[in-house]
Parts: sequence; C-alpha cells; structure tokens
Amino acid sequence: MIVYRAVPYLVLAAPPAIMLLTILIGGCTMTRTAGEPVQQAGFYSDPNSRAGEALARELDRREARAALRRVIDEVQP
Repeated sequence: MIVYRAVPYLVLAAPPAIMLLTILIGGCTMTRTAGEPVQQAGFYSDPNSRAGEALARELDRREARAALRRVIDEVQP
C-alpha cells in the first residue's frame, strides 16, 4: 500500500530528475570548442609531444614541495 501512495510523488519528481541527469551527462560528453582545442592525444613517447615537459615540471614541483616541507619541519620544534 505504501508504494501506491508514493507513485504521485515519483511522477512529479521524474521530469526534474531526468532533466538534471540529461544536463549532467550532456555536459560531461560535450566537446571543447572554446580556447585552444585539443588536436590529438598526447603521448609521452611521441617525439613532438610536450607531455615530457609537463612531466618534468610536475617532478620539479614535487621536489620543491618536498624541500619546502623539510624546511618547515626543521623550523618547527
């Protein structure tokens, strides 16, 4: 009997829920057109890829964070 009482509420809640899911799924699958669109997938092994530079920058950032963490730990008693 409880299921029969919930049906009108489910009917009222279904259209907004479907619309919200449609917007979320559509936004996740939309292609990027503004700014600098991606020409092709970048691989680290590709000779013309800039992914290696990004990897080097990330490793430098991690090293700088580790050095900063060591300095902070040395200063704190």
